[in-house]
Amino acid sequence: MPFETKWEPNGFYARFWGDVRIDEIAAKNRHFSNSPRSDKAHYQIFDGSEITSIVLPPNGINEIASHDIGMGYYMKNLSVIHIGSNPEVREFYERYISTCLRLNLTWKFQICQTLEQARTWIQQQEKRREEELEQAATPPFYFNPNF
Repeated sequence: MPFETKWEPNGFYARFWGDVRIDEIAAKNRHFSNSPRSDKAHYQIFDGSEITSIVLPPNGINEIASHDIGMGYYMKNLSVIHIGSNPEVREFYERYISTCLRLNLTWKFQICQTLEQARTWIQQQEKRREEELEQAATPPFYFNPNF
């Protein structure tokens, strides 16, 4: 199979190369979603910077998106970063993201040219996540004029 995966402290990294088929994308998705670590993941990186082509059946994008819609029911705040500059790969990313957004998937999506850009975007998302958690943990201040 032309891909490898790696768990990171707050997320998951998958790198693909060569000609990629839908069953390989599905295998990566199962590896991610079947792991208990996915429940605590903040992000998933799909590095397609070395993909030469994506071989999908006519309904392939919908198959992939439907799997992710199912995961979205219990993983509400996942950030998904796609990496690649090949026009065919970028078109695949755009069609996949468009399908997911039409189906109201609550994940955040980003397409980057390089892994470095993806890591920078992840850092920004992690900072926002921390700020949101701090705000949620701070009780509201109420002014009592009778005190």
